[in-house]
Amino acid sequence: MFQDYFAGSDHLIWPLVGLLIFVLLFVGVLAFVFLGLRDKQKLASLAALPLADDTAAAGPNVPNQADGRAR
Repeated sequence: MFQDYFAGSDHLIWPLVGLLIFVLLFVGVLAFVFLGLRDKQKLASLAALPLADDTAAAGPNVPNQADGRAR
């Protein structure tokens, strides 16, 4: 029953387009991880981002609003 419906459908190209976009994005992310992050110093700075203090990243003139209050 479904074979007859899908055999005559013109919309079968869209799943292939979606798969192609996914594969290209996945390969792009893998290339960035393995080729773009070869610099150990850059990798260490990215790894320390979750532990970094917000005031150091924001700069001296930007108020810290991590606790919801302006200073």
